Amino acid sequence: MIAFPIAAGFSLYHYVQHSDQPRYPYGVCGPFTSEAEAAEALERIAAVFPAAALHIEEAGFAGDAGQMLAQANTHARQRLAQLRA
Repeated sequence: MIAFPIAAGFSLYHYVQHSDQPRYPYGVCGPFTSEAEAAEALERIAAVFPAAALHIEEAGFAGDAGQMLAQANTHARQRLAQLRA
């Protein structure tokens, strides 16, 4: 299972967010365990949608939300794989 970091009682994650049309809790694509993983996703999405204003954000859920985040990460990776870049 993918391990998301826990700090100060929060399960932390990164995600790709649209600057003009924010979506929560995972933005356009996410969650990812690190900013580097989110940056790779942002590059892939930007290659397909170059006009989109995207950036990376960090967030967290209180407690150990690792299992929920891992399931959402699997879904995000499947969606990324479907992009044709």
